[in-house]
Amino acid sequence: MAKQSEVHITHPERVISEIGNITKGELADYYSTVAPLMLPSITRRPISLLRCPEGVDKECFYQRNPGRGLGKSVHTFPFRHKEKDYEYLYIDSEEGLLELVQMGAIEIHPWGAPIDSIDRPDRLILDLDPAPDVPFAAVKLAALDVRARLQSLGLASNLRCTGGKGLHVWVPLEPSVSWSELKEFAGSVAHQMVADLPDVYVATMTKAKRKGRIFVDYFRNDYTSTAIADYSVRARPGAPVAVPIDWKELEGLVSADQFRISDVRKRVKGKRRSLSVKAQKFPA
Repeated sequence: MAKQSEVHITHPERVISEIGNITKGELADYYSTVAPLMLPSITRRPISLLRCPEGVDKECFYQRNPGRGLGKSVHTFPFRHKEKDYEYLYIDSEEGLLELVQMGAIEIHPWGAPIDSIDRPDRLILDLDPAPDVPFAAVKLAALDVRARLQSLGLASNLRCTGGKGLHVWVPLEPSVSWSELKEFAGSVAHQMVADLPDVYVATMTKAKRKGRIFVDYFRNDYTSTAIADYSVRARPGAPVAVPIDWKELEGLVSADQFRISDVRKRVKGKRRSLSVKAQKFPA
């Protein structure tokens, strides 16, 4: 097992997913293994957690504000927005990551900006969320469509399996624009996709309009919004993992939730950093 730093994991034998017989100890060991790849994308960013203290088949809840039982390496970030005061969580070390596991966290969702420049986002995300009746092959084609549209705007993009139904196409950016500018830009891409292919895409949150279509979710490019982290385990039966993949892997991809902890261990063996294109300038 990977060294779990100095964090003591209580009840490591507790089963968090009956499918796969995944235990809390195995989850902690997994996060320790992927920490060098995972931390660069979540360090010093406000995070939302999905906590399932008794496992994914029992009650789970989201948390982003401080509460009781935080480890010493889980920090708080106070800030003010629109004349209101907030306080969110962040980590900056492997110890913090494992302390999240100790408190029952399974999923980790970081902001699109670090606490040091909270008003200047440094990533753009388009989340392709298919309706239940949409085949995964269509989602893969949609990802290629997004990639091509972003390329035409001068932006190279990364690809992520969400560990759920869909795919994320995302772009690392130099932190130069406001949240409103980023959301407007992302929205323009999404709405153009709908205008071009209205039978394929939808860009509204109204679920009644999504049947047979792929929701191009650009709302993640907004203040306080989050997206699942690379290498985060999902709080679903079998504990699938959100995995960054290379574009050349897309053709052979079977589903967005095909990777399990054991698969990811094999994928990351010997890796020193996550797949990523460099931060780019926001289009003029």
